[in-house]
Amino acid sequence: MVKFVKVKAKSILQKQKFRDNWFWNRYNLNSYRGCQFACNYCDAITEKYLVYKNYKDFSRIIYVKENAPELLEKEVKRFKPDVVAMSGVTDPYQPAERKCKLTRNILKILVKHNFPVHIITKSDLVLRDIDLLREIARQTWCTVSLTIVTFNQDLLPYLEPFAPPPEKRLETVKRLNEEGVQAGVDFTPIVPFLLDSVENIEEVIRKASQYAKYVLIGAAMTLRSNQRTRFLELLHKNFPELVRKYKELYGKQENPRQDYVVRLNKIAFEFCKKYDIKNYISPPDFERPRKENFEVANLLLLIAFFKEFKSGNPYSAWAYHKASQSIENLKESIRDVYERNELEKIPGVGKNISRVIEEFLIQGRSEKLKREINSW
Repeated sequence: MVKFVKVKAKSILQKQKFRDNWFWNRYNLNSYRGCQFACNYCDAITEKYLVYKNYKDFSRIIYVKENAPELLEKEVKRFKPDVVAMSGVTDPYQPAERKCKLTRNILKILVKHNFPVHIITKSDLVLRDIDLLREIARQTWCTVSLTIVTFNQDLLPYLEPFAPPPEKRLETVKRLNEEGVQAGVDFTPIVPFLLDSVENIEEVIRKASQYAKYVLIGAAMTLRSNQRTRFLELLHKNFPELVRKYKELYGKQENPRQDYVVRLNKIAFEFCKKYDIKNYISPPDFERPRKENFEVANLLLLIAFFKEFKSGNPYSAWAYHKASQSIENLKESIRDVYERNELEKIPGVGKNISRVIEEFLIQGRSEKLKREINSW
């Protein structure tokens, strides 16, 4: 039995220091605490996010932030419009949303204030709000990512016991794209030794390619604190032969070995090429002041995405993130800076990044990005 508790949140819109280059969000918004889907690989039960005394209550007690829309109406006036991710540590369309309608009411406010949106969910309930999502897409930018990690009916009860079937999620992706709302598949995480076979990776990407605009690849499943405890309990009970393999792959670290991540990313990358589907989301291109600055910043973030993806190291392209942030914060046009031959005076912009920017400003494209997209 799931218990619902109404709470008053103190704030609702969290601004990130750096813009994300996977989901392209500047802000995070979680209208619920806890999630009824109870996915056993989820990292939202770690102490970093948890508000429960017992992590098992994460899917048994759902906190409903009943004042979320009211708070958001006040908070959006203090921030510049940019992509809002819904949601980072819960599902905005879990069953509670059917009655509470917090997500729908939040979307109405984001429409009103011209904020773009990225929704990450496992639920076809997102189709209920297609009218609002279509309007956001028309105004600025909108994308919806449906998480799909396998179609294996034998494994799904262990990994996603209460989530809608992946076939229904894929049909939702199809419907959204047909209705003019960009949608893709979030293939995250690729669970080691259960979902990392070549056959499973190919099946998810092949089926996604039929209807999705993109498929995001998440090979580095974390094992943090409570998440590690819960997942190892699952293995001991149902897949005891894998316990030793997990200890060898992770040791005492939160992430699997880097060579393992790179190998899976490469396999997935090659299947994306085979089935002609992007493994990234194209950057938002909505209108904003000094738009060319953001186009350059997006270029650098996308190059960083591929460097990180291919190296299996999320910090391998940090210079590109710093440079991108500095360019977003410029009080003048980056073209003016370039014409004064002062690109390298921008914090984080060295000779290599300066050359990338110069090529883009002159030719309107980047050969470096083209190479990153097209080859391993």
